[in-house]
Amino acid sequence: MNTAKTGRLYIVSTPIGNLKDLTLRALETLKDVDYVVCEDTRVTLKLLNRYEIKKPLISYHSKSKENVLDRVSELLLRGKDIALVSDSGTPVISDPGSKLIKRSIELGIETVPVPGPSSVHTALMASGISVSEYTFVGFLSNKASRRKRALAGLKTLKTTFVFFESPHRIMGFLQDAFEVFGAVKGCVAKEMTKKFERFYRGDLTQIIQMMKKNGIKGEYTVIIDNR
Repeated sequence: MNTAKTGRLYIVSTPIGNLKDLTLRALETLKDVDYVVCEDTRVTLKLLNRYEIKKPLISYHSKSKENVLDRVSELLLRGKDIALVSDSGTPVISDPGSKLIKRSIELGIETVPVPGPSSVHTALMASGISVSEYTFVGFLSNKASRRKRALAGLKTLKTTFVFFESPHRIMGFLQDAFEVFGAVKGCVAKEMTKKFERFYRGDLTQIIQMMKKNGIKGEYTVIIDNR
């Protein structure tokens, strides 16, 4: 355990689906800290229960008020070690954890990354697309007009893009991407590391047809090769 006067903030990557993907270091960290800061306590509790870990949970998400940051900061300054986790994968990648990390650094709190699973890298390595560089975009606007403008703005970048998308917007996103980029190569990954994991590979028209045939369910990571 930490013997310093102030606590440490551990940024802990958690499984993106399969709970067996928790690293040994992440497991040890979660066992050792005093508190766990998470997005959805129900999701994190499922992970902790799987490994018989009992820790006080503090909910922190995009709609949390400033007093949650104040509370966590106070605990760190009192010498408590805290793990920051997201619902899945690597914290601060399309989630609000960056505010807490920024606050902790400003306060002089030791901030320690504990790397592990990432849906971005998992999708890239299974895509079949050769990647020497890529641009992570994450979620675009849920408004079609804004989304299409954002895609059009990216078209001039000759790189491989990584997007996140939800099940009720994925088909609209893919159709917009086809209209902007054309029939470029890509890969859509869903339910990665889970029982119904699937990768749709091909050009965007082929991917759209395959997904229409197989149905829409789960969260998606989309790779588009615009080189």
